[in-house]
Amino acid sequence: MAGRLPSITPDKKLHRSNEELRDRNEETPIYQRQEFKMPRTLTKEERKVWKFLVQVFRETVNCRVSDADVDMMVLYCRAKVATDEADAALKEDPRAYLVYECGEDKDGNPKYVLKANPNIKKRNDNAALCIRLADQLGLSPQARARAGLKAANAKRKDDPFRKMMQRKDD
Repeated sequence: MAGRLPSITPDKKLHRSNEELRDRNEETPIYQRQEFKMPRTLTKEERKVWKFLVQVFRETVNCRVSDADVDMMVLYCRAKVATDEADAALKEDPRAYLVYECGEDKDGNPKYVLKANPNIKKRNDNAALCIRLADQLGLSPQARARAGLKAANAKRKDDPFRKMMQRKDD
């Protein structure tokens, strides 16, 4: 067998303790109230997405998104609208490749070229951006779970899993 042997450190912690998890949960900022001001540069469609985002954040009691994240919310709105536009264009013309005329050959016959449908790339790129921004804003289930149980169960006053996480099985 080639390669280096793994190094073993006996004092290395493999798991976080309940105290470390509790401290992390206590140190994470939680905003009780948000005043998300809609930027004037948004289009009509982007304003609809903005209102949806603000409604979601206002319904969450312990929100981890603040007014400092407005630019990220604007980017999400633009990406979502661009995804919807590309999706609507693909419903009208779902072809993967489009035929374009590009002149004539030496005999006078028209020449054609096949190009990939630009709406497919537009939809895929903007959808990927929406997913990344939604994850950053805490809108995905994984992001809420990663933020901690306190944020994931923001509507609940008591957390049923807290007692289980703080137990000591000695």
